[in-house]
Amino acid sequence: MGLTQLSVQPVPTGAKPLRLLIAGPSEGLPRALVELIETQQAAVVFVGSLQEARDSKVLAGVEAVLLCEQQESNARQPADRAAFLLADALVSHHLMGLVFSPGTYGVVPGCGDVFIRIPADVSSHELHGWLSALRHVRPHLRRMNDQVVAMQRLGRRVNENLLEVDQELRLAGRLQRDFLPKAFPELADVRFAAMYRPATWVSGDIYDVRQFDERHIGFFLADAMGHGVAAGLLTMFIKEAIVGRRTHDIASPVRCPSEVLTSLNADLAAQQLPNCQFVTACYGQIDIQSHEVVFARAGHPHPIHISRDGQAREVETAGGLLGVFSEGDFPSVKLTLEPGEKLFIYSDGLEDIIAAGRDSEGRPAFGPAFLQAIGLPAQECLDTLAQHLDGAEGSLQPSDDQSCLVVERLRA
Repeated sequence: MGLTQLSVQPVPTGAKPLRLLIAGPSEGLPRALVELIETQQAAVVFVGSLQEARDSKVLAGVEAVLLCEQQESNARQPADRAAFLLADALVSHHLMGLVFSPGTYGVVPGCGDVFIRIPADVSSHELHGWLSALRHVRPHLRRMNDQVVAMQRLGRRVNENLLEVDQELRLAGRLQRDFLPKAFPELADVRFAAMYRPATWVSGDIYDVRQFDERHIGFFLADAMGHGVAAGLLTMFIKEAIVGRRTHDIASPVRCPSEVLTSLNADLAAQQLPNCQFVTACYGQIDIQSHEVVFARAGHPHPIHISRDGQAREVETAGGLLGVFSEGDFPSVKLTLEPGEKLFIYSDGLEDIIAAGRDSEGRPAFGPAFLQAIGLPAQECLDTLAQHLDGAEGSLQPSDDQSCLVVERLRA
């Protein structure tokens, strides 16, 4: 309905007078307003200026505010600062106002739709209709304001809860990092390096490097499905469940990787994890005297053997997901690291940069950034990959955790 199409109803007999505030002189009022005052259909309070009209005590006792434009002005002319401040005061008191104008109907610009222009020659019945409508709208404005206040209060509570959750997740992330190795063993010419980039505060990836005796070092990288709190809690279970030696006695034999993953799979399956929760992992050991590496894989990306001259190849081995079935076969694979060679183990969050696709024969198509980095020493290699990841699109919000572990035999 347009502003000029307002349906004007007859003034009911004995209706409660409209309480009005008029900002401006009491002389020269529009005839329709004078008729309402004379017939006691309106009780009027006069103030001399728009500044006085902003008084809270005055506004608390009225139902509408009326202004008279003294000059012949453009109906599209924006309101001045005084009118803007008055409009703000009316909003806080759930009021609206009418402006008698030489122009036509319309909303006064710059006042947040609080003031409506009406012709100065409007009839008393039509003016009463406008004022009655404003009186009727006021309780609705008050209820809407109460709802806005309630929503703001709810929003503050939600923000407080989110802040608390964020702080707890930050703490959980720091605690999870505390479970990672602070330093790696350096025995003979064998070195380790790792990169750990959670997608959120808490990661679903976990790795560790453990020295069993003067000759053997065990290492693993595991990836719980997904990322976040649920996956992070599962990594703590994985870290404690992976046992590379039967007892803590240094004289006890070291368990082979196949046996370690078989045991981990049985432990995970026994938990009967909900929502099809599963784990992938790669566990291995290196003999620092013979430089023989023995490892087994369970649903994890195939490790990559990097030669001295920077040539990369996947070392394929069988092994399904952990925790799905209580029985599983995770055969071990052996290789010998020559001087300058590396074994690269990574989680699937790095597949896009390492091996995003395969050629017609099923061999991985290694990415250029990965091929450029693998010729460097282990830690420099990971630093270069991290710089590439930082510069990639979407690096601030990765879709998955990004972790890798490198076993390196130094050059002679």
